[in-house]
Amino acid sequence: MAVDTERFRIGELARRVGATPRTVRYYEELGLLPDAGRQEGSHRLYGEADEARLRELLALRDLLGLSLNELLEWNAAEAARAELRERWNAQPEPPADVRAQIIREAVEHMDVQLELVRNRRAALEQLEDELADKRRHVRNMLIELEKEQS
Repeated sequence: MAVDTERFRIGELARRVGATPRTVRYYEELGLLPDAGRQEGSHRLYGEADEARLRELLALRDLLGLSLNELLEWNAAEAARAELRERWNAQPEPPADVRAQIIREAVEHMDVQLELVRNRRAALEQLEDELADKRRHVRNMLIELEKEQS
């Protein structure tokens, strides 16, 4: 794993990702971002990995419209999958039963994430249908008005 070479304070991290320092702190409090740690009396310092992680979280939040609880759920599934990858790679060739168990668990975590995506897609499809119905209704009103005027 690459080591962060650049370190920056919370305001700079927030600026780089288009967020506020308050958002960064809140995401840390929730456990969405690892605590950057600081020595007493000094400022927290963040690195490129923190920036990449925060960008990913914000993109997921915005793309899928996830609530903070859903984002926590997504993040927990991601963290669990990362632990499974570590277990997989801990041995040169894990036994078949261990590999099968790791794969089953990974699929369960991906199912959680897929369910979040599917729920968002269903909500968007419903909104699209409602808007199309309203548009159809308004167009019909316009057709009727134009008929009356001719």
